[in-house]
Amino acid sequence: YFIVFIYKHRTKHLLHDAGRKSPPRAKLGPLQCIKMLASKDYPFLIINEAKKLQSYVFQLNMASLFFVPAVLVVGEPKIVKEILIDPLSTKPKQMYGAMEGTFDGYANMFTSNGQFWHSRRKGMSPAFASKHIKRMNLVATQKVDQWIETKLSSFIKNDQAFDVAKEMINVVFDAIIETAFEYNLSDKEKEDFCHELKLSLLEFVPNASNPFRKAFGMFIAERRRAHLAARRVREFSLKLIDVYRQSKNPTKDTIIDRIMNNDAYENDNQRASDITLLLIAGHDTTAFTISWILREMARHPKEQKELRESLKSVDREEWRQSDALKKVVKEGMRLFPVASGGSIRTLGRDFVTDGGLFLPKGSIAFIPLILLLRNSDIFEDADSFIPSRWDNPTNEMEAGFLPFSLGKQNCIGQSLATAEIYSIVPRICAEFELELVDEGETNFFLTLKPANVMLKAKRLS
Repeated sequence: YFIVFIYKHRTKHLLHDAGRKSPPRAKLGPLQCIKMLASKDYPFLIINEAKKLQSYVFQLNMASLFFVPAVLVVGEPKIVKEILIDPLSTKPKQMYGAMEGTFDGYANMFTSNGQFWHSRRKGMSPAFASKHIKRMNLVATQKVDQWIETKLSSFIKNDQAFDVAKEMINVVFDAIIETAFEYNLSDKEKEDFCHELKLSLLEFVPNASNPFRKAFGMFIAERRRAHLAARRVREFSLKLIDVYRQSKNPTKDTIIDRIMNNDAYENDNQRASDITLLLIAGHDTTAFTISWILREMARHPKEQKELRESLKSVDREEWRQSDALKKVVKEGMRLFPVASGGSIRTLGRDFVTDGGLFLPKGSIAFIPLILLLRNSDIFEDADSFIPSRWDNPTNEMEAGFLPFSLGKQNCIGQSLATAEIYSIVPRICAEFELELVDEGETNFFLTLKPANVMLKAKRLS
């Protein structure tokens, strides 16, 4: 306690020396801050704190826990961009390293910096060339066509509602594992993988900023079970490696082909860690984004009708050019950014906001994308679904639209995600009228999930 007191006293002077203006401080103690960061409502609690403080840059009372000058929350576009593109600002190991529990203790592109990260990211890039995006998106389109003809048609025939997130997860997961990893997944494998992954994520991601959970993990039943779940997930990724090695003619430059032929990996456990990462990032982010957009279409019949009429006015090959589709997708991604938690950085230099707030070097900065995308100083009526706001967007709106983050460590699969969203959403909305049966609820852990959202569909002539 004495060390913490001295450190808090020193950092207080660091923030106020030379007349520097420090960001306002949230009226929450360290344990309350940890509880907020681990909450399934974290993105919305952060927004509420910003509104109470009337500032989209503020401090959390956690600096003494990590022995840093300050722990900050940043949601102003200009300073967010400066931080994300700054070569000196990196992912804090004390937080991203804690998330390695999800990967059974092995580092990967998501949890690392420097040469370790760069060599793997560079090796992966050819897998996202335009020809592979087209190939993978074609399979995703075929999967949704199969889903429509089998499951959706059955739902309609029986006047049955369906869980949109669950259905989209199945469609997108099947597509990514077939195209990126050349593996045919059984329903049992899919069910087991998703179950074990959920147990792992629920423990390691929300508690990444909780040093006590890690220190006393051996005494916590949920954490012990999460370690077992992480091991089982890794074993599945190792199975994909074995199947690749047994293949006589694997497709060149698929994701798994790039991983297996990258000498930067020292062993198969490191490869399995990145495979697990890409399995996570490659299916739930895209599937949940599509699910949120479809839910908003069902909630807003007028917008749904306008989108359908726009799609019907052009050939299917030109759907992507529909202005109505572009606005609906953009607004859905703004209102419900699946990667709501965004990024975390250790500041590699001092920063100063346009309002004169001083962000000292060495501080940890949380950059929740939802705070940026629901910044009411930029987006009027920021908590409402209004696609028409993108008819004539301001420069600030465009600058604040960063659903895939920014900089060298942005989302490597954003081109694939965008292609799938622009294929699957119009495929469903052009032919079916969606009705909202149950709005469900919003859950957050790693991604923003529409839980138990139930829709009904009606085929249109």
